[in-house]
Amino acid sequence: MQMTHFEKITTDQEIIEIEKNTINNGTSEATLILRASQKISDHIEKTINKNSKILFILGKGKNGKDGYGVFNNLTNKNYNCSILFVFTKSDYSDWEINTDQSETKSYYYEDSEDYKNVINTCDVIVDGIFGTGLNRPINVKIQKLIYYLNKLNKHVISIDIPSGLSESNLKITEKNTIIASETLSLTAIKQSCLNINTNKYANQIINLNIGITEFPDTYLGKYLINREYATKFIHEKNKYGSKRDSGNTTIIGGSIKFPGAILMSANACMETGIGLISLCIPNNIYTIIAGQIPEVSLDISEDPDKNITIHNISEIIKKKRLDSILIGPGMETNESTINAMEYFVHNIHVNNLNGLVIDADGINCLSNIGNWWKCKLPKNTVITPHIREMSRLTNLNIADIESNPFEIISHYSKKWKTTIVLKGPLSYISDGNNTYVLNHPNPAMSKGGTGDVLAGLINGFLAQQSNSLCSSILGVSLLSLAGEWSKLKHGILGSSATKLIQGIKEINKNA
Repeated sequence: MQMTHFEKITTDQEIIEIEKNTINNGTSEATLILRASQKISDHIEKTINKNSKILFILGKGKNGKDGYGVFNNLTNKNYNCSILFVFTKSDYSDWEINTDQSETKSYYYEDSEDYKNVINTCDVIVDGIFGTGLNRPINVKIQKLIYYLNKLNKHVISIDIPSGLSESNLKITEKNTIIASETLSLTAIKQSCLNINTNKYANQIINLNIGITEFPDTYLGKYLINREYATKFIHEKNKYGSKRDSGNTTIIGGSIKFPGAILMSANACMETGIGLISLCIPNNIYTIIAGQIPEVSLDISEDPDKNITIHNISEIIKKKRLDSILIGPGMETNESTINAMEYFVHNIHVNNLNGLVIDADGINCLSNIGNWWKCKLPKNTVITPHIREMSRLTNLNIADIESNPFEIISHYSKKWKTTIVLKGPLSYISDGNNTYVLNHPNPAMSKGGTGDVLAGLINGFLAQQSNSLCSSILGVSLLSLAGEWSKLKHGILGSSATKLIQGIKEINKNA
């Protein structure tokens, strides 16, 4: 999968260094501001009604200069624009202010108490107060302005990053950080916009190319997933192939408490074009599972235990023609399944798998097994924890993972030699070298079974010889698109994991 259609993500410090290098290599800061202003102007012209009253709220740094350039561009095209300068007049003394355009349309927040009327009468706000260079606490008076803006719920366009969302702001709240309707990033999307606590401030993120293409060798690859582009890499079927050419997989799991989990994983796996699926289940749920999916075969041991056991696992490991295995959906976590999982990770190397997915209770069992990552797992091993499962695996607290997902999953992916898919409103994927995020939060997907569907998708793509990273990106992209379909078709309340599978059918049908 080529990454040319995935936008880059940088930390604040990375983008500061990248811009500094660009300037040192001969592109002036004025040129970059001119390019940024033009790109932002073009976007506003395409998306905002010309009759709208647009208020630019500008600081004294580069973001403010970008915004002032946009003000000039739009005013020259007869847009109804005005400016609220956040600082005093002397702070803008080095700006080339066009007095013909600005004098009757500009206000100074520091010098005026009439700012509320200026804000109340506008339709659209362009936020250019602070950018990534913010390195100090925001003073109380500007916090008052930000909080007032947020309470009005206006359409807000933030330049590069919502003001206050800098990595130096350790306690981000609606009282010190702009809530943008859309964020127009420049050159690369800022990492501080992309964790579960901050994405609600950035909302829709659009990256604008201002001609900076050189990234240093030290840049760690981080990318924003483009769902539609990703799904173009779903395998085309060989019209002369057989069912074995389309992949052979086994899904291990199920219990009397959670019989549906393995069914949802299997149904989702079917939608990837898989050739053969077998389900390894405890024998006490045979009558529940049998016949539910006519296309699958069932692996039932004679072991009377009501859980997946070492005996179940040993029988699967003997299979020589498997391409992938998914273990965990509905398996439960108890002494029997922990022992079975420990046997599995110590012995799976004898089976020449292309890929392995460990999900749900498979992950919970892993968290009870010491140094499991030192076992010889398949090269394309994927672990799919949600935030609590990741906390159990790492012994990190949830707040630390939520605030720093990029570094944490990159670190543990490298340590464990696996690909990690951290599931949630935003999904993060890392193979230890590159890290990807999908930022399409959808409350319609916050339902039991969604993770089982995702695991089934990733497993199906692995069985068809995709690598772990590509399979994971395909899985989260297809699931997210299915979630959008389900939300439109059934609504947020009426959506469910099984309806997501119908959504996958619809998306694949129209692909």
